[in-house]
Amino acid sequence: MARYNPQRRRSGSAAWQWIVIGMVLGFGCSVILVLAALATGVASLDPNRVANAATQTPFIITATPAPVTATLTPTLGPPTATQGIQLEVQAPTASPTIPPTLQTVQPTLAPTTATAGNGGALSGAGQVAGTSRFSRTIAGRSEVVAIEGGTFQMGTTISEVTSAVQECLGGYGGDAGTCQLSYGEDSFPQHPVTVSTFNMETTEVTYQQYLTFLNEMGAGSHRNGCLGQPCMETSNDSETSNVSFDSANYSVPGVIADFPVTNVTWYGAQAYCEAVGRRLPTEAEWEFAARSRDQGFIYPWGNEWNGSLAATRRLADGTLGAKVSAFSFPTGATLQGVLNMAGNVAEWVNDWYDTRYYANPTASQPDPTGPTAGTDKVNRGGSWDTMPFFARTVHRRNQPPLDPTADIGFRCVEEPGAPVPGTGPLGAEAAQTGETDLALPTNTPNPATLGTNEEQIDSAPTVPPAPTSAIPTATLASG
Repeated sequence: MARYNPQRRRSGSAAWQWIVIGMVLGFGCSVILVLAALATGVASLDPNRVANAATQTPFIITATPAPVTATLTPTLGPPTATQGIQLEVQAPTASPTIPPTLQTVQPTLAPTTATAGNGGALSGAGQVAGTSRFSRTIAGRSEVVAIEGGTFQMGTTISEVTSAVQECLGGYGGDAGTCQLSYGEDSFPQHPVTVSTFNMETTEVTYQQYLTFLNEMGAGSHRNGCLGQPCMETSNDSETSNVSFDSANYSVPGVIADFPVTNVTWYGAQAYCEAVGRRLPTEAEWEFAARSRDQGFIYPWGNEWNGSLAATRRLADGTLGAKVSAFSFPTGATLQGVLNMAGNVAEWVNDWYDTRYYANPTASQPDPTGPTAGTDKVNRGGSWDTMPFFARTVHRRNQPPLDPTADIGFRCVEEPGAPVPGTGPLGAEAAQTGETDLALPTNTPNPATLGTNEEQIDSAPTVPPAPTSAIPTATLASG
């Protein structure tokens, strides 16, 4: 029989009961104490006081003092010094920029000075004060000579063109050329033009000078670094170009470093001139200088062709010519000392081309700058790849500005007394920022809109066949 133990069961039930009784008594005492506190004013149920007590912060950590009121009254006095934590902020240190090194062409930094026709000294290579983005390019720019202003008869006559065509068909001592009278129709009527004094570079811009410019602009700049347009073609772009680009530097074989640069767009020529503080000559300025000012020469040296004074497709012995150093043929220079204005390379000028422009009254105004718009730019002087007919000082050629060739180069001009870039107030600022203002001339439309000028629809090119090679082998051999 199981044993019944009432004492054990009663003992477990009593403990639980006492716990409940204690909790009830404790809660009752707490209620009594709260009621007593409320009755005596020791405690309060004011909601505003409770809210304020919950949002008050014993310590405020801030860089600036908290405002006293919601609205601050502005004052004109000096600002109050910031209280609290002091923060020291240092400006970032600019990473040094290392200009690309021209591998086979180094700029010539030896200072030289050109002498003006009036006896004054003109800025030439090395005449650089201060620094700028194009400091090496500026230091190596060509010497200039003063071309005193004056009035001359620009263009030619039908009789002169007829005579030149006959001489071309005679071959200049070699095979007969293929010149036509129509090739000279855009060079007349002859008309008087007055040109102001300017300074012209005595030599065409060389590979050495131009590649220094590209290397200072940086790798890949030839693609769109000239007024937002391509500067030139490299050997990666055209088989007729002699310029190598290895993704870091631009270079040419040293044997042709002082040859005139070619495969340059019109924009590439203008951008270089601007970088050195100069510009492309107007067509009127170019012809005025090529004709030895008011002498009116058909060739820079006179009115008779001489194959020993220029590099064209016909040399003195009737053989084919080739591109040569920009310092060649000093005896074929103008009376003012400008070299190779006939042959070697044709030269971009500032003006847009219009076959009928010479009949326009604006062509006879002082210092004409050509049509306001067009599809082609003018180039002058003929080249190593053309017959002497095209090297006449009066002959005009035209080419789209973004269509460079192996026989078109350029030279620059400047205004008398023009400052060297980086030496004036604006130039000094550019030197500090490393930037220069390479901008399209005001009369140069966007290339995307070319061909929209109704005046240019009937323009006819007068260029000979395009060259089919870069530089003849004979030229490199004679280096």
